[in-house]
Amino acid sequence: MKLTPHEQKVFDLVQNFPEILNNPTERKKIAEENNLSEKTLRNRIAELKKRGLIDLSPEIQPAKNKSMITENDEINLSAIWEMVKLKRKFIFKFASFCTIIGLSYSLFATLYFKSTTSLYPAGELNQSGGMLGDFQGLAKTFGMGSLGSAPTYNIPDIIKSRRLKKDIVLKNWKTQKFPQGSNLIKFWELGKPKLFSPRQWLSKLLPKGEFKTDKNLKLTHDAILELDGLISVKEELSGLITVSVLIQDPNLAADIANHITHYVKDFISFEQHQEASRNRTFIEDQKSEAKHQLELSEETLTSFQKKHQMARDTPEIKMQRDRLTSSIEENRAVYITLRQQFEIAKIDEKKEKLLINVLDIAEPAIKKDKPKRTLIVLLSLFGGLMLAIPIALFRNTH
Repeated sequence: MKLTPHEQKVFDLVQNFPEILNNPTERKKIAEENNLSEKTLRNRIAELKKRGLIDLSPEIQPAKNKSMITENDEINLSAIWEMVKLKRKFIFKFASFCTIIGLSYSLFATLYFKSTTSLYPAGELNQSGGMLGDFQGLAKTFGMGSLGSAPTYNIPDIIKSRRLKKDIVLKNWKTQKFPQGSNLIKFWELGKPKLFSPRQWLSKLLPKGEFKTDKNLKLTHDAILELDGLISVKEELSGLITVSVLIQDPNLAADIANHITHYVKDFISFEQHQEASRNRTFIEDQKSEAKHQLELSEETLTSFQKKHQMARDTPEIKMQRDRLTSSIEENRAVYITLRQQFEIAKIDEKKEKLLINVLDIAEPAIKKDKPKRTLIVLLSLFGGLMLAIPIALFRNTH
């Protein structure tokens, strides 16, 4: 039997939404969604019933009358599939809405660019003990037992330090946004009032304490926290260290990454030089003391020999003479050792050491790193589908 377009539309609605046969609320809702009145839809359904075109057979019973759980307490997949087909328009609309939101976010989200540099410690930095280890036992002899080995430096710890991040935040950087240069506080506009800031609104309502924080210190602290999430450090088993910087300007990302490399090199070089100077000063002091002790022992022996001629030595005098002679030999040996170590320490202090090897310098990114639009859209679509199905199940059972 041939149906008019209007009758065909009503017939399709009954096939897709069987609940409109017996549920006035659903019938009114479906009618409004399809630009019909509830009365018109009800009358057209009645006409189709009279003509025998609509039959309440089990195949078109509302899906909500079918139990989602079988008698064996198992999920009724067929009932769920029927419900999904029944609510496919709602599921499609909901998933499309979520996809549009994800697409909008990916189009308007702030772009981030990543630059990466890689470095690894040189052989001298990996050696423990350093030059001081050569006279560790000697240091303990002179009561310097607390003097430990030369410090070793963990490069990732230096990169993660607040000291470095504060230096990066306050440094003047030239960017596309600020060609004349600006620090990161100005670059991120942290001091600019935000149009939507519930935290600031809430803080105005709460009672203020007596302690007031300096505005510049607070902005610096906020910038350090912002920067903390944009710098990542990865250390391989081979010792290779990769530093990545993620920021809104590609040239700025490269400049910060290279600045980190130079900072680490300068920091370790300065600390190593300070350590070498301290070692040289220690040895010089001990050398002077050893020289003084040697001179005293020599003067003591000379005075002893003036009072006691060797030809008249008694066993007791001979023993004292031997002890004084041994003391001179010991002091001379200590002095010679310290003199040698002092010359080594002076060379070590003046020597230029290779402490950090830079494998790759950072370069401006060619393309953005975030947001990943394709992934965001796909996740939004998938998430919308995963949310729409449970919501449709809930709506169908209530």
